[in-house]
Amino acid sequence: MSSAASPRPVLVTRPAGRGGALLSELDQRGIEVVHQPLIRLVPAHGDELDAGLGLLADGAYTHLVVTSRTAAEALAEAVVPAGTAVIAVGEGTARQLRAAGHPVSHVAAGSGAALVEEMPSVDGEAAVLFPASAAASRTVPAGLRAKGYRVHEVTAYRPVPVEPPAAIAVALATGAYGAIALTSPMIARRAVALGIHASTPIVTIGEPTSIAVREAGLVVARQAEETTDAALARAVQQVLAAAPPAPARPCDAP
Repeated sequence: MSSAASPRPVLVTRPAGRGGALLSELDQRGIEVVHQPLIRLVPAHGDELDAGLGLLADGAYTHLVVTSRTAAEALAEAVVPAGTAVIAVGEGTARQLRAAGHPVSHVAAGSGAALVEEMPSVDGEAAVLFPASAAASRTVPAGLRAKGYRVHEVTAYRPVPVEPPAAIAVALATGAYGAIALTSPMIARRAVALGIHASTPIVTIGEPTSIAVREAGLVVARQAEETTDAALARAVQQVLAAAPPAPARPCDAP
């Protein structure tokens, strides 16, 4: 279904298997979508992760900190002792942890920076297991260490670039999309590298993604109020409603 606000589709860049809820939210709002992943998520396997999960099962950590749904999926078969506090960033991450049978002690709002801000300072006796992306920022481990936590970082998954079809790249570079929705800093950097036309509004799911866009010298048209698919879809809808009519491109002229 086409959006009354824009005849041009919105480019959704979430990885394969991660876009369903957002696509549904946009469809319910009558927004036409093109879904083209710019990265794929590869689970990590090996001694590092196995060792961390073994120590977790043995009660070596006071806290388990999880900042993404994908990292939570890596814990599907993990043994989390009752005495270990499970901290999640965002409700999506928390839902994935609960689905795996891990009660969540605290849900931080929106970002790793928010998690660090919400965690109390400690005297150094607290030990944290932090399974995350190989490309994760230093915000969480550095911030928790500054508050006195001993942080054990392990790689739970690796994001790998996906090259889109040439037609998608050309459409992005020539302003064929009514907006582009970006859901992580790495996806934002991939989109920027491909080339986003200056007329294309950029909509982000949260502050870390917005920072990546701004660091590339581009403007964020709107950031979702919450790090949820529904909030991101609302932000896209608001941007499309506020956008002026798209100028006709040569191929559109009669």
